[in-house]
Amino acid sequence: MNIQKYYISGNVERRMVVVVLGHRLESPQIHTRLRARVVGGMRALDAEDESYLLCTGGQSNPEVDRTECGVMGEYAVRRGVDPDRIVLDPFAYDTIGNAYFSRVLLDDVGLDPSRVHLVTDDFHAPRAKCAFEHCFGPDTTIDTTHSVETERDPHSPTCREKLQQTRRFFEPVPVGDADAIRRRLHADHDCYDFSETVQPISQ
Repeated sequence: MNIQKYYISGNVERRMVVVVLGHRLESPQIHTRLRARVVGGMRALDAEDESYLLCTGGQSNPEVDRTECGVMGEYAVRRGVDPDRIVLDPFAYDTIGNAYFSRVLLDDVGLDPSRVHLVTDDFHAPRAKCAFEHCFGPDTTIDTTHSVETERDPHSPTCREKLQQTRRFFEPVPVGDADAIRRRLHADHDCYDFSETVQPISQ
């Protein structure tokens, strides 16, 4: 599977990226929660000049024959975003995958962002930020100020436990070491089997 075919062409010299995290689809159409995230991403794109919009999320619902990123990208184009500013990641199935594949995809198209503006729901933002900081490393700032406001408590027991699970996953892995993260995903994560999935284009 070749990542590059999912990259919508553009100038890879730009160094600012907005990443919108997907959410499980209920039908082939975009749903309210996912739409809010894309709208937040488009607002961030307008606020942060010279940025790409990276939509991350694969086909997490086997009953819906669409990827989350494809649905998000189509919606963004319909709302007026230039397709040359959109990057699609169809390989991620959870938050850790969102972070890892965003890093790999941007590496493979030659984009090394100094800052990533991360857009998800506010209660999910701490966990997503944790994963992205581990995957991108200390030279990339992860900003979640454009996340979508919700009524859910980010400090609820469920959110705290999921954050701790994410931290535990990354504990044995050097920060920013994409190869080590890949090996950890392959060995210890139920969603990813790299023996038959994506390989970096550079290899």
